[in-house]
Amino acid sequence: MRDLNYNHLRYFWAVVHAGGLTRAAAMMNLSQSALSVQIQKLEHQIGHPLFERAGRKLVLTEAGRIALDYADTVFKAGEELMSTLRGQPLATRQVLRVGALTTLSRNFQLEFLRPW
Repeated sequence: MRDLNYNHLRYFWAVVHAGGLTRAAAMMNLSQSALSVQIQKLEHQIGHPLFERAGRKLVLTEAGRIALDYADTVFKAGEELMSTLRGQPLATRQVLRVGALTTLSRNFQLEFLRPW
């Protein structure tokens, strides 16, 4: 089993949240080509393309949407960890557990539970 490279995941996450390679590269002080190579390495590592090109725009694939959901969770948990250890918890944490049939797709379940 291959280990996930969290630096590559961070680059992917930054590209999505910045709205593109150019903006993310500028924010991270990287060249656009270097950032693109890191994304390609992540795609190779997980075995799925994360983006499709639509003209000059990058659009998330289904695998990209799933990866983004996990990346959001991972990096949000990291923020919470750091703020808690600094003695400044972000908020009171509440847990909601929802049961669902395994035949329902994960994306359907997430979309169903997503706040309006």
